[in-house]
Amino acid sequence: MIAAQSRRAAAIAAVVAASAISASMRAAAGAPAAELSLAADRVAAVHGARLSHESGGEAVVLRSSNAEYHSGMRLLPPPGKATFDLSSGRYLAADLENLSDHQQRLCLKIDDAARDAYASIALDPGEKGTVKLQLPHRSVYSFPTGATGVRTLDTAAITNVAFCVVWPYEGQFSGLLNFRISNVRLVGSPDWARSVAPAAYLPFVDKFGQFAHGDWKGKVSSADELRADLAAENASLKPAPASWDGYGGWRNGPQLAATGNFRTEKVDGKWWLVTPSGHLFYSLGINVVKVDSDAPDGRLHPDWYESPAQASMAFPTWNMREKFGKSDFRMDCYDLVLRRLDSWGINTIGNWSDGLLTSLSRKPYAIVAASRPADVPYLPGGFYDTLDKTFAEKMSQAVAAAFAAPGSALETAAGDPMCIGFFIDNELSFPSDAAYFEPYFKACKEALAAAAPGKLYLGCRFKGLRNPDALWNAAAKWCDVISVNSYVGSVEVFGRGEYAAPAIDKPILHSEFHFGTMQRGMFSAGLCPVGDQCERGRAFRRVVEGALRHPLFVGSHWFQYRDQPLVGRGDGENYQIGFVDVCDRPYEKLAEAARAVGETMYELRF
Repeated sequence: MIAAQSRRAAAIAAVVAASAISASMRAAAGAPAAELSLAADRVAAVHGARLSHESGGEAVVLRSSNAEYHSGMRLLPPPGKATFDLSSGRYLAADLENLSDHQQRLCLKIDDAARDAYASIALDPGEKGTVKLQLPHRSVYSFPTGATGVRTLDTAAITNVAFCVVWPYEGQFSGLLNFRISNVRLVGSPDWARSVAPAAYLPFVDKFGQFAHGDWKGKVSSADELRADLAAENASLKPAPASWDGYGGWRNGPQLAATGNFRTEKVDGKWWLVTPSGHLFYSLGINVVKVDSDAPDGRLHPDWYESPAQASMAFPTWNMREKFGKSDFRMDCYDLVLRRLDSWGINTIGNWSDGLLTSLSRKPYAIVAASRPADVPYLPGGFYDTLDKTFAEKMSQAVAAAFAAPGSALETAAGDPMCIGFFIDNELSFPSDAAYFEPYFKACKEALAAAAPGKLYLGCRFKGLRNPDALWNAAAKWCDVISVNSYVGSVEVFGRGEYAAPAIDKPILHSEFHFGTMQRGMFSAGLCPVGDQCERGRAFRRVVEGALRHPLFVGSHWFQYRDQPLVGRGDGENYQIGFVDVCDRPYEKLAEAARAVGETMYELRF
């Protein structure tokens, strides 16, 4: 007890010292009004962009036909300075207006000498919005050696401020970028209360898996709150949209042939999935729907945790036990999950989800049949040796073995009308030699046809939309649906313009996307950061609505159901990208946006 009191006293003293340091930094921070000028001599075009000024130099119109990385505009530091001082704001923000005839996306990006940070936005034609980047101040979010936390920048010495394209996939065409940019500014003050002195930082993961320091709306402090959440949510959940059939297809749409399985059909120039009962279906899904995933090994860093370190720090599982008041909670939990998905307007359980959940056969799902099986020939670079004469046979054997494995959800899925289809692999690195492409897709197609007759082959989840023509063509020949993981704010202009995808005519599933923030104590906003929870919801609507307007896209699957662990999964990813957090509390703005899409998506697409 005395030792604990001594540690607590030392921690309090350290926080007081940190507050004094923060106050000193706050007093020293200067007002950077001159830092962010849009005057003609303070902006520069990148990769052939064209800039013109309006409103007496207070606004810049950015136009570009170039879709290369960082294409756009950068700001120049004030005269006599080599860097920008952004240390006195909580956010860097700018007002944007889409002047084009199509949905556009743009990033606000900053760099220091070592790394970058950015926030994204997508706007419909004529729409105005504010892109907002939460500034990762080193003075606020620093953490001691041996711990982990927010990836920080030296915001007093920013080397680059830019409006640009990130993760480009678009083709080159006139008017690709056409934005009016104005009012570049700092918003708010740094969150000095979030600063934690090194001596007080450890442990930084509380017993619920949350960041232990600081407070925020929605932070759980007792198990009683988890139990209260369950009662409140049970009373608030809505049924699925009234226009849906039992599969989540469009009950009020045209009646097509019913085959007993999901299939594809082109209707009035647009590709669709079709339900087993013959209704049009757009797959709006969430990946990794399961109680727990990627639990970190607490034994590696026992001093990080308030709880005793274990091999699996399965905080969501522990929280669910408290929430449902019993250890065998999974069926109760998945009943809640399925009612949530209906209430949120989500009609599909995406990849990497729990086989127990998909096997309930209460909602359509897509599932991976195999991923880099061992007993198949490989090239030295890591891709399959598809030219080996044994490749097709061994791939077929590997897929058949996966379906026959005891307890596998695949065997049930093969005969389940709720199963849309199967993926094989994820984000492969294909070789440069196109000769390997078609044998790969052909073997996968034939292996699935033998193991699960009548089910759709959903491809291999390409890593991004920018791929060689030969790869698209090979996939289009053998896949029923081509799946693509692409972390961008809009897919509406995919295939438009020079250097775009080839003229394929095949359904595409946007199999992974997300948007995140550094809120609820999380350390990273993921691959598509946005300013806040409202913007997460708006970004969700824009990317899905853009896909709905595109003739090839037949589905959009969010990655993932729950935030990743605060300290990261095995590869370090620790993103705030869930529909729910570690304590199973939904992100309401995101859920509301998904419901709005689910209510209107069929009328919008048809």
